[in-house]
Amino acid sequence: MKMPDQLYLFFKKGNSLIKMNRLILLVLVLLASLNIFAREITNKDIEQIHKDINNMYTAFETGDASLLLASAHSSIYKITGGKSNYESLVVSSVEEIMEQGIIFHEAKLGKPTKLYLSGEEEICFVPRVSIMEYKGQKMKSTGFLIAIRSKGSNDWKYLDGSGLRRDQGLLWKLLPELSKDVELPANFLEKL
Repeated sequence: MKMPDQLYLFFKKGNSLIKMNRLILLVLVLLASLNIFAREITNKDIEQIHKDINNMYTAFETGDASLLLASAHSSIYKITGGKSNYESLVVSSVEEIMEQGIIFHEAKLGKPTKLYLSGEEEICFVPRVSIMEYKGQKMKSTGFLIAIRSKGSNDWKYLDGSGLRRDQGLLWKLLPELSKDVELPANFLEKL
């Protein structure tokens, strides 16, 4: 029994559509392996990141810059004139904050974003809201930290995102292989 010509053409076109759908699916799978896409962060990573950040800021708020220095991602050295300049800047900034009598009231970390690829590193953004007081005026800082590790590593390094408030483009100077499509968390300072 011979298939009518119109029905034959329909099935023939259908085969082309199936082939086209398979090709589209293959392209999407290949794109998923590129830097554009993100993947979920594990609960273990979230716990480690929160622990690291809380420890850094607890030390910082008492005038101890050692954990900030030890946890800094090396990309910051590019824009600060090297490691020793960066260390001097951080130490003097912490001393100045302590001399000014800034009081830190509370801080809360949010859930880190998905992991994004940046060359051989993975990064995520960790929202942080803190309340501080200077000369009787309370301020609320809504910002984020950037958590960075080499692929396959559990050793996280950090950058403070508050420096991006005036110039978001600075992020790609620090991490040039990061996709420009990432969305940054809120980042502003306000009086209460």
